[in-house]
Amino acid sequence: MLPRAVVFDLDGTLIDSAPDLADSLNRVLRSEGLQEQALHAVKTMVGAGAKVLIQRGFAANGRTLSEPEAERLLPAFLIDYRARATRKTCLMPGAERLLAELAVAGVGLGLCTNKPEEITRQILEDLAVAHLFGSIVGGDTTPAKKPDPQPLLHALDALGCAANEAVMVGDSAADAGAARAAGTGLALVTFGYSPMPVAEFQPDSLIEHFDDFLPDLRVSAA
Repeated sequence: MLPRAVVFDLDGTLIDSAPDLADSLNRVLRSEGLQEQALHAVKTMVGAGAKVLIQRGFAANGRTLSEPEAERLLPAFLIDYRARATRKTCLMPGAERLLAELAVAGVGLGLCTNKPEEITRQILEDLAVAHLFGSIVGGDTTPAKKPDPQPLLHALDALGCAANEAVMVGDSAADAGAARAAGTGLALVTFGYSPMPVAEFQPDSLIEHFDDFLPDLRVSAA
């Protein structure tokens, strides 16, 4: 027995996008005369959307970035990132096979991220997995972002699935908060971008590698 739907987070869960995000963030930081951030540091900044990523990059340089300043810098970041969104980005190991196996098994697949929807769709197309998803919800698809449950519930509505019949797969406090508020199951990957151990968010299951996830999903859904 499997859940009717599985909804995935994107950055740090389904894809390793930090290298491209770091390149675009560092271009913005350089343009403002600030120090570039190392890849491992940028990974801990990802997950709350592009504007927050920029603000966190500035904070790492000891500079507070106001909302108007962040809004001013956001378009340049997005233009740069759209042009390079999949230069270094790739699917996490085992992700493509897992998606295909779930699709063959008749499980509805959703994507729920705080990244803008247009770029999200572009990345999924470039990585040749967009066709597997019955719903794709970005950070600008609904008025709210994760950890608010609204975008996750929107993804499930598009799949025609109730929350208690679904599992959210993510890597962050935002994913955990959205899943718990929506009433879905929760599985968190240990290889994502969370700055703290994801076990502290008390998920229903931990994913060490996607190759091992399907058997655990069957058990947890039974």
